[in-house]
Amino acid sequence: MKSIKLQLSEHPFLRDIREDYIDTLSELVMNVSYKAQSYLFLEGQKADQFFLIQKGLIALESYFPDRGFLTLQTIGAGHVVGWSWICPPFLWHFSARVVEPVDALVFDAVRLNQTMEANPSLGYAITKRIIPLILDRLQATRLQFLDIYGPPS
Repeated sequence: MKSIKLQLSEHPFLRDIREDYIDTLSELVMNVSYKAQSYLFLEGQKADQFFLIQKGLIALESYFPDRGFLTLQTIGAGHVVGWSWICPPFLWHFSARVVEPVDALVFDAVRLNQTMEANPSLGYAITKRIIPLILDRLQATRLQFLDIYGPPS
């Protein structure tokens, strides 16, 4: 099995990040596996983890009173899930259901947040990588709403 440092440096989210950042991040992460139909997290619960997906498929879902649970986006290997830990109130805004078995590098997001605050250059490097992902997720959600509700009248 590859070392945590090698896994981190090879993941697309962290590719080309400074080696000393990989050293720091390797202290905050562990390998975890999830079975199909389990959940990484549930909407409204405390957000305290950050996932770099190595293998598998996850459905990001949200509950709509008039429609039930709807999948807003699917996330696979090489992507990340869960950044609600970065801003108060630190609660998940979606649920993440495992569609196909997942292997992930999972960060203790409380410690990651503390580390980013203590090391602002690392914090900036991580934040610069998260912002485009948030924009992509917003765009995907907007397109999903158009599919569900149709264009505005």
